[in-house]
Amino acid sequence: MKRRDFLKTSILVSSSIYFPSIINSKNVSKNSLVVKVHGDSPYNITKRAIKELGGMQKIISKQDIVMIKPNIAWNRTVEQAADTNPLVLKAIIEEVFNAGAKKIIIMDNTCHKPEETYKRSGIEEMAKKMGVEVRYADNNRLVAYDFKGERVKRWPVFKDFLEVDKFINVPVLKHHGSAELTIGMKNLFGIIGGRRGKLHRDLGMCIADIAHGFKTHLTIVDSFRILKRNGPVGGRISDVELKKTVLASTNIMEADVIAADVFGKKPEEIPFIKFAYEKKMGNIDISKINLKNFAA
Repeated sequence: MKRRDFLKTSILVSSSIYFPSIINSKNVSKNSLVVKVHGDSPYNITKRAIKELGGMQKIISKQDIVMIKPNIAWNRTVEQAADTNPLVLKAIIEEVFNAGAKKIIIMDNTCHKPEETYKRSGIEEMAKKMGVEVRYADNNRLVAYDFKGERVKRWPVFKDFLEVDKFINVPVLKHHGSAELTIGMKNLFGIIGGRRGKLHRDLGMCIADIAHGFKTHLTIVDSFRILKRNGPVGGRISDVELKKTVLASTNIMEADVIAADVFGKKPEEIPFIKFAYEKKMGNIDISKINLKNFAA
């Protein structure tokens, strides 16, 4: 059953405001692959990563409604590396449409004003030109969702992220003052509403709970420019380092493990990765991950 069909069914059969977790198994892709591509063009290396992963048609079915969730939280330019690179998104959008998707939506629950972050990041203009629906988070569309986690159980989620067939997570790799790093799992904080600051207590466990309880079909990590210091908001070009890398995987945890290594951190030292490993979401030992490297 598709994600949006499940949601409709749950509305019909229950008068409760609480929505059950959509997945019946752990958020783990068996025999998963992590593709790592290095090159001078964020657009080209993203295209290559998708190709080497097996092509977008392995993930997207014809007539799918697809949510692409970048990091658009901050009023920053591309060069400041606080938001996802629009050229990475452009490559993904093309591949999703080429795979037969009926509709693509881009959305994030921003920290700065969305009217500013969507514009300054370059994402809104690019997406609209490509025929993508760009949405701002609307608190009237929050519903309680059951993550079934140890710390995060029922929590408000924007219904937009539930009323789609496929969910593609596109974080930018950067330093985070509280979580150590922002990658795929932390980027899922953009699907939730409510008092997110309350989750900063036991933050690593909360991040792992959300990632475990919500299905991500594909994670593509923008590591072209990474914010090495003063994240997640940044602002100084001197804090940015060019890595010219994109990662892609159907396993969100293993994508984060490799991204942490790209950043220069040991994965086992990142609390949310450690907790995700304890939830059996993937391998934390890089030598046990099916990793393929390419240049484009």
